Amino acid sequence: MIEFVPADPPAEPAPGTVAVLPEVLVPIRWWRGVSFERAAPVQMTPLERFVLELAMTTGRADPDEFFEITNLPGATLLPVAARRLVAAGALGRDGDGYRPLSPDAERAARTRTVYRKRQVSLDVVLLPRTGDLLVLDPRSSGLREVERLRPRSAGNAPMPPGLAGRTLVDELRARLAAGTVTGVGEETTEVAEPVTESPVISRSGWCPVYRCRGELRVDGDRYRPVLTLPGDGERDPVSLDLPGAVGLAEHWLGLVDALQDPATRARAWDGLLGWTQRVAPRTDRTGPGRWRCSISGAIARRLVDQGRNLALPLGLAARGEDAVVEVAIDLVGADRTAETLIEVDRRITAAAEPGADVPTLPGSPELRDRAWRLGFPGLVYALREAEDFRYA
Repeated sequence: MIEFVPADPPAEPAPGTVAVLPEVLVPIRWWRGVSFERAAPVQMTPLERFVLELAMTTGRADPDEFFEITNLPGATLLPVAARRLVAAGALGRDGDGYRPLSPDAERAARTRTVYRKRQVSLDVVLLPRTGDLLVLDPRSSGLREVERLRPRSAGNAPMPPGLAGRTLVDELRARLAAGTVTGVGEETTEVAEPVTESPVISRSGWCPVYRCRGELRVDGDRYRPVLTLPGDGERDPVSLDLPGAVGLAEHWLGLVDALQDPATRARAWDGLLGWTQRVAPRTDRTGPGRWRCSISGAIARRLVDQGRNLALPLGLAARGEDAVVEVAIDLVGADRTAETLIEVDRRITAAAEPGADVPTLPGSPELRDRAWRLGFPGLVYALREAEDFRYA
């Protein structure tokens, strides 16, 4: 069950960050320098198109027939024209000729493009709890810095049964075929490592868990999780960007989504107010980790008695089994009493800003007492100045 506790003041996210998670426990495994095969598209030459069409029409591109049609030396030019088509998998050798290979021959003929294959080394990150499998550029993945940090595991989590004992290559090939690997792009078509040399994902059936700080940042029309592993005194913390980790982002947001349920929201407000009245104010979500609540006069008075500034967002921490996410709650009045109390705090807070015009604020004892309780002693002294330094 999700537990809700006050978190004042709420952490103000940096620009581009929509949610802050002070603590997360994330099962994660990673591998650096995994070999993939990448196919870069290259436009076919007219001679290549002719050779491919000849092979597809007759079933075999033959040197003698090539010479009869073009009056060019087939034994010399045909291997040159077929070289990239063979490398791309569109043609296969057949004696001194070449035969078409499906489906690459049909794709090449349709797109007039061949794919030049080359091997690249990429980093791989697996998040077994949420099912995310990411392929990252080793130049920006951050895994080199993570390994230098040598983070300590905070425990272990069970691997899903389908992953335990499976090699990384087998899992990558299955996921590439299913289109569920993030970050590979259409050009990455195959895993180049032999299965016999591939590491086993987990021989014990367990995955190490790391204690981190988390953030959700805007990434186009999605959210990108970022993990920050703590330093150890000698080494600085290291951040690990996880673009495309949709499962992890949804898992974290699920803690906040729970507030959409009125019963859960009432329980959260009980935690904020320190009572058990099970009152759920009307709430509108204004962002992934931000809400606007219409509070009654009774709730406003309760918050005032607790010394909370109604002009500022309230902080609420939603604590699940493996993550704590902070939520900011903006307050608006649902009745006249609440509106009045919120407006008083707004005026006091505005007057306490550097350079504000203090004389516009009435210096009543009630207002000075409220300013003192809100932690603005300088404003209280300014309001009492005319009274304390009045000379006859």
